[in-house]
Amino acid sequence: MKQSEFESQLGEMFENNFRFLCEEAGHSINEYLKKLAFDQVLYYYRKNKKIIEQITRAEVKLSLPEQETPNDKIPYTIEGVVDIVREGDETWLYDLKTHDPDRIKAEPGKYKEQLNIYAYIWKGLQKNELDNTAIIATPLPNGLRAAIENGTEEKIQAEFDKWEPVIPFGYDEDEVADMIENFGETVERIENSEFAPPDVKRLESKMPGMKTNFATHVCRNCDVRYSCSSYREYMKKTRNARKDNIMKFMAPTASEQDEFVEGCLQSI
Repeated sequence: MKQSEFESQLGEMFENNFRFLCEEAGHSINEYLKKLAFDQVLYYYRKNKKIIEQITRAEVKLSLPEQETPNDKIPYTIEGVVDIVREGDETWLYDLKTHDPDRIKAEPGKYKEQLNIYAYIWKGLQKNELDNTAIIATPLPNGLRAAIENGTEEKIQAEFDKWEPVIPFGYDEDEVADMIENFGETVERIENSEFAPPDVKRLESKMPGMKTNFATHVCRNCDVRYSCSSYREYMKKTRNARKDNIMKFMAPTASEQDEFVEGCLQSI
């Protein structure tokens, strides 16, 4: 099948998935946001076409059962889903992330930790071959997105060539035991309802590899942020929020409401 024919089918698959998600969620998005979404799908395929065509096993579910937390001995299981690619004499394990490459490179430890555990399950327990691991960052770079919207074909190609979504991490079996213990400590805190929020300084600090702060990137997506003492204090410091005006910070913005209404009207 020619690439143009497959990309046409890709558009049809996108439309089918879009309609399904609209029906499932009960609302839609406007045409501009829909185009941005398809651009990401299309250019992701074009950039990673070679890897995609060489996938030998997709959506492989990995499981590490019968684990226990370090102190309270609470049982838990680690699970994940990865893609396996066999290329020549090498086997790679890929994990897809919706995070920007700069953010991944700024915090390599936590991504390597997850990949090493997946690799341990795949290679150490299931006795499969493995030579390397990598993250594939799915978002389009800002430069490429801007070129798609306003640039020439030459500018789009230049930004496309600069894009490096695949970030190799290797595999270090010696670190797996410590990483599993870290997972166990996190499980233990969750099971013991230890949900202490980060302090205000953390909310004000920039996210690693990003220009936005923690409060903007993380807290604004949290449904219980207005019950959080740290977030309320942050709002008081940065937005002059008070008892008599706090509701305007809790309500959706006018632009968010307009996008919601426009998207729903277009889907009717």
